[in-house]
Amino acid sequence: MSVLVIGSQFFPPSLSLAQQQKEPRAATTSILLDKAKKLIVAGDPEGALSVLQQAKIGSPYDSEIHVMKGVCQTMLAKPIASAAEFDQAIALRPNYAPTYFSAGLAFATFSNLEQALDRLSTALRLDPNLPGVRYNYALVLARAGHYSESEKQVDMELANQSKRSKGSLELLRLKARDVYYQKKWQDTLNAYGKMLEITPNSAEAYAAMGEALYSLNRSQESLTALQKSVTLDPENGSAHALIGKLYQGASQRDQAIGEFEIAHRLVPNDREIVYRLYRLYNKSGNTTGAARLHQELETSFTDSTTQSDNERKAVILNNTGIELENKGDVLNALDHYDQAAKADVTNLIFQRNAALLLCKTGRVQEAIQRLRDILSVDEDDAGALQILAVARELAAGDLTKKGSLPKPSGF
Repeated sequence: MSVLVIGSQFFPPSLSLAQQQKEPRAATTSILLDKAKKLIVAGDPEGALSVLQQAKIGSPYDSEIHVMKGVCQTMLAKPIASAAEFDQAIALRPNYAPTYFSAGLAFATFSNLEQALDRLSTALRLDPNLPGVRYNYALVLARAGHYSESEKQVDMELANQSKRSKGSLELLRLKARDVYYQKKWQDTLNAYGKMLEITPNSAEAYAAMGEALYSLNRSQESLTALQKSVTLDPENGSAHALIGKLYQGASQRDQAIGEFEIAHRLVPNDREIVYRLYRLYNKSGNTTGAARLHQELETSFTDSTTQSDNERKAVILNNTGIELENKGDVLNALDHYDQAAKADVTNLIFQRNAALLLCKTGRVQEAIQRLRDILSVDEDDAGALQILAVARELAAGDLTKKGSLPKPSGF
């Protein structure tokens, strides 16, 4: 989230000489506000507050005084005092969009996203053309997890931006992240592809596109993008882990182990990576490596209670996912299955449920990739093999086979 920055629209215009002679208090206040603004820009909020205390109440600039005091309190990390100043500014000018904008940014700075969204949405309603307001509203929506609404706001803003402007790049990045978090993989490819036209060496773009291609079962393209990503950013553990999965799925065991070892070094607490390495070492007959990874799995839980808690958490997430699926809430159901799989990495039921749901909703290539991922860990998993057979027939165009899919597994 961007730091609170007050632009020229938040400050009063200078008075003419005639106005200063007619309104001496306003003229004095204007001078003090200008001095306080310079101190704020220079990073001296305490000095700015000291100046603002000299401003007398009763001029046309009372609201602006409270705005700048609110900015100072935000810079001093005082959320209650900041909110109080902005509330007073709004009370004095209830229909002035920049004040709501500034207040919204202040709330966002303190991670009070509900209040930030309230103030920013009001600013947007009062003045849709206020510079920066729609972008910041979208940014806070994304921070709050409202990716779909953020995406809508970004699309509206992009329509008004020149293609290669700096602002356009930031909007494209936000758009790309919005669709990425919604697992809209083709849109992810499109958005990050446009981003690469402006910034061709973005490791983030190649990593996200690699994951999108992986999810769409386009393995070779995914590997190319992910390798480009780790060339640009060798410390991206998630990208190395995905490369490891691709090698594992292709039965290239040594390459998979190499990538998972890098990922494990970078993300040491990821139990899925540890579990996959353990399985790979076991299959390769490396008893020393397998014993090391088995010990890590054991010590990743402080006691048996922690392991049981994770298993119980996974069951609850899975069963909630089934309920959401029955209600037609596909995205949330998938998210719950994925969270369950992360909570209990040794239980493949949760990934199978995700693959089933993807089959049912027509996202067959994603389902096939999920199933291949399961089988790379356990090539004899009967449930995955059964679903994969149906998925391949669906991919070939025989939609009548959808009725033969099993129900999701609950507990």
